[in-house]
Amino acid sequence: MRANVSGRARARTLRFPAGYSSPFRLDTPAGGRGFSKPNPERAVRVQCASLMLALLATPSVAADLASAEPTAPPAPKIVTSVERHWTSNALDSEFAIPDWYSLIRGSLQHEWQIDDGTVKFGAEIQATRYDTVKIEDDRAGALLLDVTRRVSPALELRGTLTYRLSTEGDDFAIGPFIIGTRAPKQVFGAQGQAGIDLGGGTALILELANAYELLGESRFQDDVLPRTKLDPDKNRTQVGAKLMRTVGPAAYGVSSSAQFVSVEKLGSPPVGLSLAEYTLQAEAGYKGQTGASIAGALGVQMLRGAHDIYQSMRPTWRVAVVQPLPHGFELRGAYFGRFETVDSDDPLASWLQRGEIEARFLMNERLTLATGAFAELKENLLYENKERAHGLYGEASFQATKAVSLVVRVDYTQRFLTVIDVEKKTVDAFVGIRTKI
Repeated sequence: MRANVSGRARARTLRFPAGYSSPFRLDTPAGGRGFSKPNPERAVRVQCASLMLALLATPSVAADLASAEPTAPPAPKIVTSVERHWTSNALDSEFAIPDWYSLIRGSLQHEWQIDDGTVKFGAEIQATRYDTVKIEDDRAGALLLDVTRRVSPALELRGTLTYRLSTEGDDFAIGPFIIGTRAPKQVFGAQGQAGIDLGGGTALILELANAYELLGESRFQDDVLPRTKLDPDKNRTQVGAKLMRTVGPAAYGVSSSAQFVSVEKLGSPPVGLSLAEYTLQAEAGYKGQTGASIAGALGVQMLRGAHDIYQSMRPTWRVAVVQPLPHGFELRGAYFGRFETVDSDDPLASWLQRGEIEARFLMNERLTLATGAFAELKENLLYENKERAHGLYGEASFQATKAVSLVVRVDYTQRFLTVIDVEKKTVDAFVGIRTKI
């Protein structure tokens, strides 16, 4: 679950400009299966949240918020979706087994107005059920509590608590045999932010966040092997500071952050290692009156592994562009390079470069067509494996009523792992119904 970043005083909400959004993802989560892996410390999302606070801290916005008239409290928002998928690679491995599966999602969000702020509660569930390959079934649920309060005209505070419980099915290869595994996982998260208006359109944003990942023992299919813990517990702590200045439709500044990941010792050699990651970068963004926007960051990242097993400093970058075109067309693009410490097959981390492009066409008020492509290179730092991937998708969305939409989508993804010489190809197609209440 991911909370929308917004500032509020009394009953007025200002939402973050679309042009400053984080890079969108084109390939479906887990190859079209289940939840994408949570990135509680992901810097790109923190940067977007911080930039929003910087925009809110400008004098013009503060005055606008202070003069807002009270309105009726918003009603709870309920979103559901039911999708029927076909995939050519249910195991997401070199052993391509086709199968059908159903994917069900549901979420509830509600906000309450308090003095000079808001309280937001959210809940989300998701379940994946395969027709044949039952070992890949997934279940997950999440809760969120978010409190924002403007303490003074120059200070805004925000606190967030999250909890996520999931059980994920996977496959474990032993020679020519494949055994299903299932392991529970809990993630406890807490985050605090402070936005300080320094005057003249300048704001300072401070942040402290922590996420504790608790992994349970893996249970093997038909209990052919005793229960064993395959993945270690992790505790992620991140501190950050950002200084931003807003001038009309533009914002620019500098940010720094440090992330510390403490990993439980498990196995010999260990399956995971503790690390420290430091980032320093300059950022800028611009949103035009036509809806065109560009946002980017450029800086350096340093990653250091436990016991001096690895240390490296590399340039990091991020750019995202949105360009509306005549006759209902819109183009989006993104390109970034950074250390990946969450979604990595390496005991330490990976270096990830990814580019994405997407085109959307609003044929009429009800029908929207979209297509996109991505390419990425992921380098494991210790395993010295390189994973090359590319893919594309096509989608059609029909707004049947104000609350109901129909979606048809096809994804194709190809991945190649160099060290073990494995190639994985996946086609995932689905028809879905989505409702908003």
